[in-house]
Amino acid sequence: MKLAIALLINLLLGVGLVWWLRRERRQAPLNLRRWLLPALAGRLLLTAAVWRWPSPDGQFIQEWSRGLTAELAQHPALAGALLNGSEVHLNGYNFPFYSLSNTLFCLKILALLNFASLGSEWLNALYISLFCFVGCWLLARNWQRALPATPPAALVLALLLWPSVVWWTAGITKEALLLGSETALLALVLPALYGPLPTVPAGWPRRVSKLLLVMLLSWVSFRIRYFFAAPLLGGLLALAAGRWAGCRGWLGSGWRPQVGALLAVLALEAGAAVVWGGRHFELSYFSEETNKNYQFELRQSRDQPHLEYADWDPSPAGLLRHAPQAALQTLARPWLGESPRLSYLVAGLENALLLMLLGLALVAAVRGGRSSRQPVALVVFLLLYCLLLAAFIGLNTPNLGTLHRYRTALLPWLLLLALPAALARPAAPVPLV
Repeated sequence: MKLAIALLINLLLGVGLVWWLRRERRQAPLNLRRWLLPALAGRLLLTAAVWRWPSPDGQFIQEWSRGLTAELAQHPALAGALLNGSEVHLNGYNFPFYSLSNTLFCLKILALLNFASLGSEWLNALYISLFCFVGCWLLARNWQRALPATPPAALVLALLLWPSVVWWTAGITKEALLLGSETALLALVLPALYGPLPTVPAGWPRRVSKLLLVMLLSWVSFRIRYFFAAPLLGGLLALAAGRWAGCRGWLGSGWRPQVGALLAVLALEAGAAVVWGGRHFELSYFSEETNKNYQFELRQSRDQPHLEYADWDPSPAGLLRHAPQAALQTLARPWLGESPRLSYLVAGLENALLLMLLGLALVAAVRGGRSSRQPVALVVFLLLYCLLLAAFIGLNTPNLGTLHRYRTALLPWLLLLALPAALARPAAPVPLV
């Protein structure tokens, strides 16, 4: 019976994937369409290659998910209670989690996937890797449609081909689930914010289904890493509020009112989160958790290259003082040549390329290249979001290997800022006469 159910689920998934690929081949813009199959094939090959060496975190999630799957199969009437619980059982052992544990949430997702994969680690890695790819592809396609001035090469490189992003999302990783849900979420929201008005208004079933999907993806993103997802969700709400007010003529013309509205709404959201968001949004909690993460990672990294801050002060004021250095080191470490190990050399080469692209983007922004321009409010939001995440990662993660993995959730957004400017054609000179 289990085998028949698994075969049926995989048959439906395979048919759905083939249908989706054929639709995308027909509907996607030509300059993106040519990358669909090569990018997918490369991701699947990498997933097949790396699943034999999963991270300790991935192994732990996979192993304990089998215990929850067995309980769900034995007691289907208790599925709701089991999926809402905070304790997992396996071979007579119990493992308790705290309520917002992202490990527990990912474990529950794998427990459901086990019904299709029969507990196969390789198939689970394939499902999650495909989910991430679909989200990234949909964002590249919808970004191109909503903002057609964006160079297609920038979207392909930022969302489908950047080496470390593909590496850390090819398998059973929290980064794959987080990036897949966030990119799919933005792919749904972006056309409503900046895309052309539809010639035929969508019916209410389509609107309701999209709203439910937006809510589901927001919830998944929040549960995997709320400290990454909360600023993104708040920023999207702020952009939507600014666009809504602008369409009604409340903000006047030009980009300055839009940016002012964005910053005002973000400030209100941050204040509301601190006041009503509970323990996990308090500054004292953030300081305590950052200090615990920093001290633990520092002890684990003494014999290898790592980040370390002079006069470490985990108070809110001290963390704010360390934030610029943390953000810079998140983007630049490991330096090229910092360690002779192959992994550090590859990471150093990628960082050198990243810094070069950021430099080119800065030069293009100073020169004001027209063809690289994106909506200013969107650029400001993404810039603030990237700086916030870079500082957060750098403060919490002295271990350079862990930092390189956590940075996966930041890089696509940073590259969506830098690459359109760096790859855009120079603006045409203005005639003197």
